[in-house]
Formats: sequence, C-alpha cells, structure tokens
Amino acid sequence: MAFAFLSLLETGFLPFRLGGKLSCFHCGEKMRERNALSVNFNGATQQVCCHGCLAVLRTIEQNHLVDEYIKNKAGLIGAE
Repeated sequence: MAFAFLSLLETGFLPFRLGGKLSCFHCGEKMRERNALSVNFNGATQQVCCHGCLAVLRTIEQNHLVDEYIKNKAGLIGAE
C-alpha cells in the first residue's frame, strides 16, 4: 500500500505534489520553490534556501563587496 502511494507522488498524479525546484542563488542548494526566501541583492530579487544564505548576501552588500562576490561567483561557475 505504501509503495502505491509513493508511486502516485512520484508520477505527479496527486495535485499537492511538492512543486517546482530551483537552486539557491548563493550556495546552489536545490530547494522547493514554495520554501524559497527572497532577498533584494544588487538591485534584483534573488531566491535563497535559508536565512544563512540570506544573511550572507545582505552582509556582502552592506560591506560593499558585491562586485568582488559577482566576480568570484562567475569564476566558480566557469570552473565547473
């Protein structure tokens, strides 16, 4: 019985399925769209997975380190 229920969840048959997934802007962790936190960072709204990532982005902005952060982030993405 439990197997049948899990199969229904996995196939998306139930209307209350978990919802879309997206990646955290800061750490890249996968999260449910409905659980994402929004933060205004560098003039745009970004989605983050937790209050820690939110605090990091706010701290980066408050300390005027946005340009360095974006440069480092671009370097990490290119290295993958």
